[in-house]
Amino acid sequence: MNFEMTSTFPLSGKTRLVPILAWPVDHVRAPRTYNPAFAAAGLDWHMMPMGVHPDDLAAVLQQLARISNLQGVNLTIPHKAAAYTICKRLGPEAARTGMVNTMRLEPDGSWAGENSDGVGFVSAARANHLLREDQPVAIVGSGGAGTAIAHALAAVGVPRIDLYDTEATRLEQTLAALRRANPKLDAGSRPDALRTAGLVVNATPMGLHAEDAMPFDPALLRADACVFDIIAARDTELMAACAARGLKVIGGRAMVEHQLVTQLAFWRGETPAVEKTA
Repeated sequence: MNFEMTSTFPLSGKTRLVPILAWPVDHVRAPRTYNPAFAAAGLDWHMMPMGVHPDDLAAVLQQLARISNLQGVNLTIPHKAAAYTICKRLGPEAARTGMVNTMRLEPDGSWAGENSDGVGFVSAARANHLLREDQPVAIVGSGGAGTAIAHALAAVGVPRIDLYDTEATRLEQTLAALRRANPKLDAGSRPDALRTAGLVVNATPMGLHAEDAMPFDPALLRADACVFDIIAARDTELMAACAARGLKVIGGRAMVEHQLVTQLAFWRGETPAVEKTA
């Protein structure tokens, strides 16, 4: 469904608010999808972007908790790992990945968090026939989204996943967590993985702006590779270059639309969250 074509509720004092927190915030286009999706579900909710510096995240969430018509919070770059540390209770995907992109207030005033990135990615990849579960996957970027996607792919039985990141410590931590959670998974960062992967994922911010360099060289990919660029704000130069090679390509809007179901259920309190363990 093209949620962007759906009309929205007029704002009023009855409107429930769903801020999306980001830094920087100029690239955020999520309300164009979420607000029509809320309306399509019969919900008088409204998403608005808020630019929140990472140093201010805890303080901002503390103040948002005092807003009586707050429905929940959405989080994007760079807040997903920090949001995890703030939550007292977690849904299963957040507990597995250590990343939170969806938060709600619990009756005791504490925050509960879940992660919809991995579920949304796998659902969108399957719907668009990009996911061949016997094929290796290469993921460029091991931040919040890349980590969630890697865990979700491992959970559905992908046998080999290679991760790349310019932050070596973060990369090794993500690979170690993947191996602990999935002992049978062949997880690494092999130099030739981009040339051999059946599915290649851009999970970096590169592509948010037209002047960004491409996260990898499309010429490296094999002729029958599929490419999933999770940038949702725009169709990227990487997508265009891969399509010009005849590769099957989709962008991040598909992932957003598929993860909405999970997020709506969590924000409505339909999905339980359990106490976070140390």
